[in-house]
Amino acid sequence: MTTDTIIKLAFELGSAIAQSEEITQLRDTQVRVSQNKEAYDLIMRFQEAHTQTENKLMDGLPITKAEESHLSILEQQLNSNPMIQELMKAQDKFDSLMQGVYFAMNQAITGGNDCSSGCSSCGETCGS
Repeated sequence: MTTDTIIKLAFELGSAIAQSEEITQLRDTQVRVSQNKEAYDLIMRFQEAHTQTENKLMDGLPITKAEESHLSILEQQLNSNPMIQELMKAQDKFDSLMQGVYFAMNQAITGGNDCSSGCSSCGETCGS
């Protein structure tokens, strides 16, 4: 098979994924979260606090208990926000789809064709 054919097939796979329920749901949820001031502001505050913490760690600076507590509180607020929970659920579904795609590709490349841990690990159509 030629490189051009492989690239064409990869593009077709990408197009199929772009039309999947998983990506549609994820994109719709992302739009709704971005339009919800409370959820969006919460995400922005968490990302800012997380980035500041990571930067301090990379610079070898200690993280104070207050900073740890602030980050923990923001994380709890994220996890308890229904809209953000919906976003995380949609992201998990999309991630599962992509893991199935990667697994199936790996099986095809290595010559494997069975799911020793069950098809739930790679998608409903593995091995077929």
